[in-house]
Amino acid sequence: MPRDGVRELTVLSEFRPFGLTAEALDGGSPSGDDDGDYRFFLFDPQVAKQRDEAVEVEDASSSDHELFVRGNRIIWSAGSRVYKRFTLPSKVIKVCWSRMSDMSEALLCVLQVDRLTIYGIAGEVVSVPLPYAITSIWSLPFGLLLQRASEGSLLSNISLSSSNPFLSARDAFRQKRDIYTPTHMFDYCTRSDGTSMSSHIILKDPLEDPQITYIEERGKLNLMWEFDERTIWTSDCLPLMVSYNKGKMQHSLWVVEVNGSNLQVVNPKSSDLVSPLMSTKHYFRRIWQGKGSHTPASKVFLAVDDDGTPIICFLLLEQKKLLSLQLQSLEVNNETVYDIKPDMSWCISAIAAAAVAVTRPKVKVGQLPHRDVITLTPANTLLLYCGKQCLCKYVMPSPLVIAQLSGGGDLSGVNNALDDLKIVELAEAVEGRINIVLNNGKNYRCTLRRSPSSSLTSECIAAMAEGLNPSLYKYFLGLLWGGDDSTYLAKADLCADSEWESFCNVITKLCQNPIRNSQLPHSSWEFLVKSKYNQQYLRSNYVAGAFPGLLSNSKESDSSAVIANHTENTEEAFCMKLLTETLDLLHAVYETLKLDNLRKRDLGLLVVLLYDIANFLHEPSYMDHYKRDFPMLLKDFVMPQFLPASKTPPSLFRWLENCLQHGCASASICDIPLLVCRTGTSVVNWARKIISFYSLLCGAEQSGKSLSTGVTCNIAPGLYHTREELTVLGMVGEKFGLHHLDLLPAGVSLPLRHAIDKCRESPPVNWPAAAYVLLGREDLALLHLRDTTKYSELDCTRSNLILGSTPYMLPLHPVTIPSSVSDTHEMDNSKLEDIDNFDGPVIDGMEHIFNSSTQLRYGRDLRLNEVRRLLCSARPVVIQTPVNPTASDQDFQQTQLWHLAQRTTALPFGRGAFTLGTICTLLTEALAVPKLVLAGRLPAQQNATVNLDPNVRNIQELKSWPEFHNAVAAGLRLSPLQGKMSRTWILYNKPDEPNVTHAGLLLALGLHGHLRVLTITDIFQYYSQEHESTTVGLMIGLAASYRGTMQPSISKSLYVHLPARHPSSFPELELPTLIQSAALISVGLLYEGSAHPQTMQILLSEIGRRSGGDNVHEREGYAVSAGFALGLVALGRGQDAIGSIDTLVDRLFHYIGGKELHNDGLFSSSADEYNRSAGQIADGNVVNIDVTAPGAIIALALMYLKTESELVVSRLSIPKTKFELQYIRPDFILLRVIARNMIHWTRIQPSENWIQSQIPEVVKNGVSGLGNKTDDVYEMDAEAYVHAYVNIIVGACISLGLRFAGTRDGNAQELLYKYAVYFLNEIKPVCTSNSNDLPKGLSVYVDRGTLETYLHLIVLSLCVVMAGSGHLQTFRFLKFLRSRNSADGHAGFGTQMAVSLASGFLFIGGGMWTFSTSNCSIAALLITLYPRLPTGPNDNRCHLQAFRHLYVLATEARWIQTVDVDTGLPVYVPLEITNKETDLYSETSFCEVTPCSLPERAILKSVRVCGPRYWPQLIELCPKEKPWWNSGENHHPFNSGVLYVKRKVGACSYVDDPIGSQSLLSRAMHKMSALSQPKSCLPTTDAIPVDQLVSTFSSDPSLIAFAHLFCDSSWSNRFELDFQEFCQQVLFECVSKDRPALLQVYLSLYATIGHIVDSVVSGTCIIGDSLSLSSLKVALAYYEALSNGRLTTSRGEIMQSTFLGSLKKRVEDILNFSGDLNKDICEYALSGKWPTGNYPVAKSSITLSWYLQWYNVPSPLDIKRAMESIKRAKTSPSIPLLRVVFPTTHVAALDAINRFLTSSPVKG
Repeated sequence: MPRDGVRELTVLSEFRPFGLTAEALDGGSPSGDDDGDYRFFLFDPQVAKQRDEAVEVEDASSSDHELFVRGNRIIWSAGSRVYKRFTLPSKVIKVCWSRMSDMSEALLCVLQVDRLTIYGIAGEVVSVPLPYAITSIWSLPFGLLLQRASEGSLLSNISLSSSNPFLSARDAFRQKRDIYTPTHMFDYCTRSDGTSMSSHIILKDPLEDPQITYIEERGKLNLMWEFDERTIWTSDCLPLMVSYNKGKMQHSLWVVEVNGSNLQVVNPKSSDLVSPLMSTKHYFRRIWQGKGSHTPASKVFLAVDDDGTPIICFLLLEQKKLLSLQLQSLEVNNETVYDIKPDMSWCISAIAAAAVAVTRPKVKVGQLPHRDVITLTPANTLLLYCGKQCLCKYVMPSPLVIAQLSGGGDLSGVNNALDDLKIVELAEAVEGRINIVLNNGKNYRCTLRRSPSSSLTSECIAAMAEGLNPSLYKYFLGLLWGGDDSTYLAKADLCADSEWESFCNVITKLCQNPIRNSQLPHSSWEFLVKSKYNQQYLRSNYVAGAFPGLLSNSKESDSSAVIANHTENTEEAFCMKLLTETLDLLHAVYETLKLDNLRKRDLGLLVVLLYDIANFLHEPSYMDHYKRDFPMLLKDFVMPQFLPASKTPPSLFRWLENCLQHGCASASICDIPLLVCRTGTSVVNWARKIISFYSLLCGAEQSGKSLSTGVTCNIAPGLYHTREELTVLGMVGEKFGLHHLDLLPAGVSLPLRHAIDKCRESPPVNWPAAAYVLLGREDLALLHLRDTTKYSELDCTRSNLILGSTPYMLPLHPVTIPSSVSDTHEMDNSKLEDIDNFDGPVIDGMEHIFNSSTQLRYGRDLRLNEVRRLLCSARPVVIQTPVNPTASDQDFQQTQLWHLAQRTTALPFGRGAFTLGTICTLLTEALAVPKLVLAGRLPAQQNATVNLDPNVRNIQELKSWPEFHNAVAAGLRLSPLQGKMSRTWILYNKPDEPNVTHAGLLLALGLHGHLRVLTITDIFQYYSQEHESTTVGLMIGLAASYRGTMQPSISKSLYVHLPARHPSSFPELELPTLIQSAALISVGLLYEGSAHPQTMQILLSEIGRRSGGDNVHEREGYAVSAGFALGLVALGRGQDAIGSIDTLVDRLFHYIGGKELHNDGLFSSSADEYNRSAGQIADGNVVNIDVTAPGAIIALALMYLKTESELVVSRLSIPKTKFELQYIRPDFILLRVIARNMIHWTRIQPSENWIQSQIPEVVKNGVSGLGNKTDDVYEMDAEAYVHAYVNIIVGACISLGLRFAGTRDGNAQELLYKYAVYFLNEIKPVCTSNSNDLPKGLSVYVDRGTLETYLHLIVLSLCVVMAGSGHLQTFRFLKFLRSRNSADGHAGFGTQMAVSLASGFLFIGGGMWTFSTSNCSIAALLITLYPRLPTGPNDNRCHLQAFRHLYVLATEARWIQTVDVDTGLPVYVPLEITNKETDLYSETSFCEVTPCSLPERAILKSVRVCGPRYWPQLIELCPKEKPWWNSGENHHPFNSGVLYVKRKVGACSYVDDPIGSQSLLSRAMHKMSALSQPKSCLPTTDAIPVDQLVSTFSSDPSLIAFAHLFCDSSWSNRFELDFQEFCQQVLFECVSKDRPALLQVYLSLYATIGHIVDSVVSGTCIIGDSLSLSSLKVALAYYEALSNGRLTTSRGEIMQSTFLGSLKKRVEDILNFSGDLNKDICEYALSGKWPTGNYPVAKSSITLSWYLQWYNVPSPLDIKRAMESIKRAKTSPSIPLLRVVFPTTHVAALDAINRFLTSSPVKG
C-alpha cells in the first residue's frame, strides 16, 4: 500500500429508510405487519430516466432514490419527498427496474404470487397473470428474465373458466392511463399437461408473448430445463446471468445470446408449440463455472479493471474473499462475444464489498459505467480497489463527527466508546455513496468522493486513463491515490480548485522527486516474477500489487531485491516516458478546451501545468505554443543554445484553417493530437466531432465510420447529394445541436453554420427529425413525427430535438385538432342559444364544432351556426299558435307537434355526419349523449312547453330507433385518429340493462374501427342480452371494425344469427328479420372483396329465400341485404373471382327476370330444408322478382363495379319498347340505371348530354308530347313513359353523385342542382325554372310522394358531390326544403331524414371530411343512398335504417390545414397541388389556400408549400389503394390533417397582412432611427421601437431579447451610439435573411476587435490570450474558401464579406502601427525573448502574441534551424527563400524576419 494512502469518509447523515417516515406520515405501517417486515433498495435517478434523456425526471434530485416495499405497498421516494405510491392487491415478492426491447422508458416490474404488474413512468400499467409460479424476476439489457418454480407450477387461485381469467386484473388497477392485460400471455409456453416448457422465460415487451429460452450444449440448443440453476444475479448493461446449483455446489456464469439459427434445436416437438412470431431464439451459454461453495455468493456485481476491462466480482462469505473474473469481449460479425479466460482471475480478502464510482465518476466504458470496488477486509479495514490495484484505505471521521450525527449531547466519556467502533457491513452502494453499518448497529450514509468535483481534473485523469498504457496508468493511480495529505482527495472538505491543485501536485512531484524502485515495473524478469502463475504458486490467496514492499512472503522479498538492482537510467526513462505521454494527452485536452467558449478558466489552469511539464521535458516548441496563447499567465523561458529534437505541438486551430484553405487532404494530420484519433475516447470527443465535421465539409473520404483524416464520425441515415448535407447528417449522428454551435468560437462555428444554412431551404425528404430541427425547419421535423396521440413514445427523439434546437426554437407542442371535450366546454360559443334565449343554453352534441380551424375557414360567416341550429334536437321546437288557443287549436298543436317530431327524430342522421370525427374523448369520462326532445314550445304563450299526448301517440315506440341514431351521432363524434380505443372505456359506458343508446354507441365505435379491442367473451355477453338494437349495432360495428379480414370468430358469431344457415339438427331459433338482415350485411362487410366462394354461395341462396320471421313485409329488405352482402363479398371482382361465376350471374339474372328456376345443384344448400318450414316466396319454383330483383341488381352492380363489362350491362338493359315498359317495374329501372353506370364507371360524364343518353328513344318520344290532348290508351302509355323517365333521370343523378362523390365538381353540381329545381317545380312551382328543354307535367302521371322521394334522392346525391364544402347555394336549397316540408305538412320521416342527412353531408365533419370513390367507399355510399326511404322512425322493412350510417366507411379526411410551428396557431398558406397523369387528363397543378380539401389520394401526386412568406416544403405521395387516413397509417404525412409550416423571419402572416404591404421589412426598418443613416439624417417623430417591430415579424425569443437589450434608445455617448448602430445593422441583416443564429457570431467578432483596440489605446489588457484571433483567422479562411469555390452557397454568403474584410484590415492596421512591436519581434525571432519590464510588459507581450498568431510567425527554434540550413547552403536569407522555408507565414512577417536576420547575426 502506498505510504499514507488514507482517505477520510464523508458521513452525510445517519441512515433510515425514508419509506418508514412516509408510512408514519400516512398513518403508520399496515396492521399485522412486523416492524422489520419491509425491504428497500436505493438506486440512481438515472435508472428511471428515458434513454438518452437530456432533462431530469420530474421532482428528481441529485440524492439517491429509494423503493420501499412492505406487504402490498411500494413507496418510491426521492430524497425526502415521496415521488409515487403503488398499492397492489397481493403481497409483493420482488421489485426491479427493467428496460424492455427498444423502449426508451424504464419500467417498474413487480412480482406477486399470481401476476406480474409492470408500471411505466408515464402512468401506464400492464397486469400479466401468471398461470404458474414464478420465483424471481431479473433485469436484462433487452427484457425481463422470469424464473419458474420447479414444483407446483399451476396456481390454484387462477381460474381457467370461460370468463377469460386473464382479464380479471384490468379494472383493479385503474390509474390515469389505460391498463392492458395480454389475453394469452403464457399459453404457448405451457405443455399440454400444464407444465412449463422452460425454466427461464424472457419477456421483451409488456404486451407481447414471452419467449422460451434454450441452453447451448456442444453446439446444439436444448430447452432450458435447469430448475436447479437458481439465478442470483443478472446485469442490466451486459447480457450476463449468474446462477448457483446447490446440489453441485457450483456457481455458473452465463451469457444470454440471441438468434441461434445456426445451431440445431434438439427438441423439435417443443418448437412446434412456440409462437410463430418468435423468429429469434434466446439461449444461455456457460462461460465459467466455479465449484466448492456450500452457499451461493452473497453479492455479485460488475466493476471495471484499471485497463477498462469489465470484471465480475463474487463475494464468497464462507471463504471471506472476493473472487474477481476478467471478462473478455470480441467483436465477431458486428456482435460481441463474451468469454472468461482461466488465468484472468484473482481473489481479495473481504467480508463485504460493493461497486462504487470513485476514481472516474460519470464515465462509461462502452455500455458499462466505470466502477471501482470498495471492500471490507476481515480486519474491518475499508479498502478501495481499481481492478487488482489497491488505491487507498478509508477510515471513519473523528469521533466528534460521529457523535454529532448520532444526536449526542454531552460528549464527555464517549470518545473511548467511539474509538472502538468498527465497520461490519457495506450496503446500498449508489455511485460514490454507500451505507456503512457499525458494530453498535448504527447505519450511516457516506460518500467516498467529495462534491463538487473539478471537471478539469476529471477530464485530465480520463485522458490519462484512455491514453496511457496499463502499466503507466497503474503507476499513476498509485501516485494519485497513495500520497500524503497534500495529494489527490486527501481531505473531504476541500473546494473544487483544491482538487486541481492536488492533481497538479502529483504531476509536479513526478517531475521533481526520485522514483522509488518498489513502485516501478521494470524488466521482463519482474513481469515473470509478478505474474499470476508465480504468485498463485507462492500462495493461494494474495492481493496482486496491492501494497508493494509490504508482502511477508520470503520469495516476494527476494524478487523485490532482484528488482532493486536495476539502474537509475531505467527509472529515469520510465519517468520521462510517463511525463512525455502525459504531455501529449493533456495537450489533447488543452486543444479540445480551446474549442469551447465556456472553458477559458480551465484553459488558464491547464496551460500553466502543461508549461511546467514542457519545461521539465525541455520542449521549447510546446512552451512557445503555450506562451503565444497565454502570454500573461506564463513565465518567460530562455531559448536553448543547442537545437534539441523538439517536436511541433499539434494545433487544432492550425488544422482547421489549413483544412478550409487547402482541403482536408492538404492539412497536416500531425496537427491533430493522437488521442483525438483514437477510437473510444470520450474526453476529447468534442474535438473529434469538430474535426470530423470539417473533414466531411472539405471532402474527406469515408470508410464506414472512419474518415481519411484519421477520426471517426457517426453519420445519421439519410440521403445526401452535397458535402454540406453529409456534414449535417454527421452533426445529427453525433447529436450535435444548435446550442453546441454557440459553444464554439465564432470563427470555428461559421463553416458549420454555412452547411446548415445551405441545406435549410430544401433538405432531402428522408432525414431524421433531429436533422430538420438542426436546420431550423421544425415544420419538417414535425412532419416526421406525425403520431401525436402516441407522442410520449417518442421521448428519446423529442429530447434529441429539444437538445438540438435550444435556444432557437420554442418547445414542440403538437396541435391537436379537433380539440378535446374539456377544451370545447371552455369556449364562449359552446352553448347554443336561440334568439328567444329559452331556458338558457343546452348541450346539443355540436358545441365542439367551433375551433380555430373553422374560425379560420369561415371567419364571420355564420353558416356553421345555422347548421347547428337546424340539426339541434336537444330543445323543444317552436309551434306557432294563437295567443288564446281553443280546443281545436290544441288538436292542431298535437298534429303539428307530431309532424315536427318526425323531423326531430330524423335530425341525428345529419348531426352524426356534421360532427363526424371532430373530438378526441378522454378515456376517464363517459360519453355524453345529447337529449332527444320531442316536445314543443309556444312563443306566443311565454314559451310554454307542449308534450305529445301519450294517449294518442306511443312516444316510447316513436323514440326507440331515433334514440339509437342519436347515440350513433354522439359516437361518431369520436375521432378515428385518436388511436386504439380502450376496452375498459367501452365497458365503462355499458349500462346495467341493455338500451338503444349503448347499441348506437357500439355501432359508431365499430364504424370507426374501435371494436377490435373487445374480446370474444365480451361479444357473446352482448349477444346473450338478446336486445335487438344492441345485437344489430354490435354485428354491424364488429363487421366494420374487422372489415375484409374474414376473422373466423366474428364470422361464426354472425352466422349464429342466420337461422337459414343452421344445420338441420340445430334447435330452431326465432330471430327477427331485422337482426337477420343486419347479419347478412355484416357478413358482406367481414368478407368484403374476398370473393369467398362458399360465402357467395350462401348469400346468393339468401336472396331467393325469405327470412324465418312472420312479417312477410320485411322480406324485400332481407333480400336486398343479401344482395348488398353478395356484392360486397365479390366487390369489383366479377371478372376475376375464382369459381363458377357465370352460373352465379345466371342465377342473379333469374332473380331479376323471374323465369322458372331449375335447381342446378351447385348453389343449393344443405339448409334448403329450412325452406319447407319457412315457406317459399311464391308457389312452385317461380321466383317472385318483386322481392328478389332489387337485391340481385345491386349484387351485380357491386360485383362488376368499374369493370366495364359489356356482357353484364347488355343483360341489364333499360326498356326500349312499350312491352318492356309494362313488364319492368319503374323503380327497378332506377336500380338498373344505377347498376349499368356503376359498371360503366368511366363513361359517367357530368353533362346534360350524358343524362339524355341514358333515356331510350321510346321514352323520349313518349314524354315529348305531354300536355297534349290524347285518348285514354295514350294516357296509359304516357304514364308508363313518365314513370320510366323519372326513374331513369333519378338513377342517372344518383350515379353522378356516386361517380363524383367528394370531388366538388362544378359541372356535376350545376347539373344535379338543375334537376333538383326541376323536380321541385314539377311538384309545386316555386320559381322560374331555366329547364325549358325538360318535359313538364310530370305530377299528372306520378304521385307526389314519389316525386318528393326522388327530389330528395337527387338532393342527397348533390350533397354527396359537394360533401364537406359547405356550398352556400346548396345549403340554401336544403333550408328551403326543410321549411317547405314543415309549412306544407309534408314532413314525412323519409324526406326529413334525407334533408337531415344531406345537410350533414354538406358539412361532414365540420367541413373537414369528404367522400372517397374507391370501390369499398362506393359500395358503402350505395347502401346509404339506397332509393327506398322509410315511412316512419321505426320503418325497417325495405332497408334497415342502421345501414344509413354506413357512409362513414366511405369518408376520408382529406382536409388539410397549416399550423405555424412557432406559434402553434392555424394560418393561411398557399399550396401548390399536383395531380398525377391519368387516362383522362395529363398531369395538372393548381393552387389552394389552406385550410382546404385535397384531391383524392388516387390522383394526388404532391403538395408543395409555396409563396414567399413560408419556408418551402414538398410532400410527395406514393400511390396506395387504401384510404390514407386510416387509423393504422400513422406514418402518412397528412395523418392528422395538420401540416406544420415555418414562417420566414421578416414576413407577416396572411392574417395580419393579407396583401403583403407590411411584410417588406426594409420598408418598415427605415422608420427606425439610425438604421442605415446617421441619426441626424432621419426624422424621429414616427420612430418605431425596435423590439416591437422585430416581434411583429418573428417569434424568436433570442431576436426579441437582442432588440430589447442592444437597441436601447437611452444610449447617448459616441461609443454607445456607434455600437447601437452596428447592432441595428446586424439585426436588419439577420432578420431580413432569416439567420438569427449569426447574431452571436457578429457580436463575438466585433467584440474581438473592440477589445484589441481598447487594449492598444488604453494600455489595459482586457483579454490576456490570443485565441480570439485564431478564431477570426478560421473565419477568414472560410471566406477565402467561398471566394475560391471550395465551398458554395445557394442563398448567398451567410456573413457579409465586407464585414470580415474590415475586421482583417483593422487587425493588420493595429499590428503594423504598434510602436515597440518591431523591437519585440526582433528579439523574439533572434533569441526567443519576450518583452520584459514592469508596466509595458503586459501590453507588449499580448501585442507580440497577437502578431505571432496572426502572421503565423515560426518559433525561434525553427528560425534558428532555417538559418543554419541557409548558412550551410552558403547563401543569404531573402523573402522568396524564407517563403519556401515557411510557406504558411505571412509575407509581412517574412519581411520583418528577413530584415532582422540581415541586420543582426543569429545568436547561437
